[in-house]
Amino acid sequence: MLLDKLERINRLRKEAMNNPEFLKAAQEHQKALEHADKAVNEAKKRQYKSRAARSLSDIYQGVDVGQHESTHH
Repeated sequence: MLLDKLERINRLRKEAMNNPEFLKAAQEHQKALEHADKAVNEAKKRQYKSRAARSLSDIYQGVDVGQHESTHH
């Protein structure tokens, strides 16, 4: 039974690889995936750079970290 399924899958794969419409659709799909992956990577790069541009002095500007009231009792 398993061998029959493998033979069927292999036969269908060979048919698909000989079908020009399937090959064209596969190429378009690959390009879409590459474009989406590139867009995600670019968004991550931009997000990281914007975070890295802020120094600690910018983040804590106006905050006096040396003197604060204790909230412990």
